[in-house]
Amino acid sequence: MPRSVGQSAEIRAFWTAAAAQDSDADGLRPTARDPYLQDAVEYAIERRLRPGDHVLDIGCGDGASTVRFAKFVACILGVDYIDAFACKAATRAREAGADNAAFEPANVLDLAGVRARHGLFDAAITIRCLINLASAAEQTAAIAEIAACIAPGGLYLTSEGWAEGMEGLNLLRRRAGLPEIAVVKYNRLLRRADFEREASRYFDIEDYVGLGFFLMLSRVVQPLLVAPDPPSHIHKLNQIAARLEQQCLFGKEFQSCDYAGVYVLRRKA
Repeated sequence: MPRSVGQSAEIRAFWTAAAAQDSDADGLRPTARDPYLQDAVEYAIERRLRPGDHVLDIGCGDGASTVRFAKFVACILGVDYIDAFACKAATRAREAGADNAAFEPANVLDLAGVRARHGLFDAAITIRCLINLASAAEQTAAIAEIAACIAPGGLYLTSEGWAEGMEGLNLLRRRAGLPEIAVVKYNRLLRRADFEREASRYFDIEDYVGLGFFLMLSRVVQPLLVAPDPPSHIHKLNQIAARLEQQCLFGKEFQSCDYAGVYVLRRKA
């Protein structure tokens, strides 16, 4: 069996199990274990959405982000390749009264059915979706599929996992006497240079919203502050760091340790 096929099955099994629970052993959502990082990412994305937009949220997971984005757009469709997540997201939207949010199963590697049923979208969103694909070839194919869903002039808003930022962050941690952060086995980080090269086939790169300040404080300063106790994703320092990051006080000054920043890409005609 090809390695990527085996990896794909393992990744699907992981997320199928995750969809069966609302929180993990630490009381955190499996799809967004760092709530303040997630908030900063979603804030950067929602600022780019417009009231009349028809939006596609790919890899929507439990739908929490989709329901948040629904407040800023005309309508939004969340898709996930785990059927249980699509069902869970639909329940969340119904309970939240988000009548303009709909959900259905779909795979980022084959969105032809989504296009046939819904047409082109004004914007598409992925948050840690491409990193859950098994190979670079699949990531490349996914970018093409996403581009095919967006109308000319529309936006692709994405926060994935950027390899250069993780390497830079781990360099800081080593210098501070901290162990490196190990990337979980079901994640395949993307190199920003590779992502930009492939994305540039379909998109103009309009902006990059950096989150390096938050990551430096939460992944370097907080562990040093609380040692010997373990760091926590819900520590007050993380909350403050996310709030300051959202106020755009630091821009791209901490880009070397930024593995989660948001790309703003404009679909070419």
